[in-house]
Amino acid sequence: MACEPQMGPGGAAGPLPTSPGWSALPVGSPPGWGQELRNGQVLTVLRIDNTCAPIAFDLGAAEEQLQTWGIQVPVDQYRSLAESALLEPQVRRYIIYNSRPMRLAFAVVFYVVVWANIYSTSQMFALGNHWVGVLLVTLAALSLTLTLMLIFERHQRKANTNTDLRLAAANRALLRHRVLLGVTDTVEGCQSVIQLWFVYFDLENCMQFLSEHVQEMKASQESLLRSRLSQLCVVMETGVSPTGMVEEAENLLEDAPLLPSGPQPTQRPLVQTELYQLVPEAEPEEMAQQLLAVFGGYYIRLLVTSQLPQAAGTRHIDSPRVPCPCQLIEAHILGTGCCPFLAR
Repeated sequence: MACEPQMGPGGAAGPLPTSPGWSALPVGSPPGWGQELRNGQVLTVLRIDNTCAPIAFDLGAAEEQLQTWGIQVPVDQYRSLAESALLEPQVRRYIIYNSRPMRLAFAVVFYVVVWANIYSTSQMFALGNHWVGVLLVTLAALSLTLTLMLIFERHQRKANTNTDLRLAAANRALLRHRVLLGVTDTVEGCQSVIQLWFVYFDLENCMQFLSEHVQEMKASQESLLRSRLSQLCVVMETGVSPTGMVEEAENLLEDAPLLPSGPQPTQRPLVQTELYQLVPEAEPEEMAQQLLAVFGGYYIRLLVTSQLPQAAGTRHIDSPRVPCPCQLIEAHILGTGCCPFLAR
């Protein structure tokens, strides 16, 4: 199995969610006793209720469970990076609004609205038998709704700038500890639950392969490499200090008569947008490490939800059909495909 969940002692991190292709460790088998960690093996999962506030991940419990596997990862190295990436209010709202139940509810509303609009429009034309017209309207509305759901499903297979890529800094800090983080969301009853996955992955071989691949592309396909990397950008908003503008205005109005004192209107903060490149031009080793850090969260999300594209062969993972991170990056990020990769 590519993914094998760790049943922590006492259930400190909570029960692991079931997913196609999963099998739990044998009951009563202590972690680390004669068991060798394999790439893609789930170490632990932290779960929090997204509908409550304030919330925080119990990273202390995760540290204890990682230590049972012999992995020493100080929480201070990634606590602020993981929590600031996932627990901001706007990110939590985004996760709720993009959850599967919310998309299903939207699809139902979409179907009802489309059916009513098509039916009211069809009344202006003679369609013969009334039931035939209703059947045609229903088929048309169903087709459009299924198309919308397929678009939603395809959208979920892309890297998400609001969740997956926000874990890049935390994953960069955890690469040397052979751990990758990924985030998923689910609904239990009426509660939205965020799941933070800790997955073992020794990326040394993947990093070496990607370094050689980037070096080869620089030598023979530099234009393609630049084109692909130029698409891996995000728009960031940064505040601008108005001090310089105020000083310039004061110099221009130095000789002007003073205005009467009074309440000053509240000024809106100045914001400028910048295009930030996720994988800047650097040495092949540095670019390979950045690629694995940026897309590590995306890879883990697809891995634990069984959404990874099947591969004819694998390089650095036990499962014969599951691609390793360097295969996914080579084929779907640095490859020749023209489809946009980042979810907008």
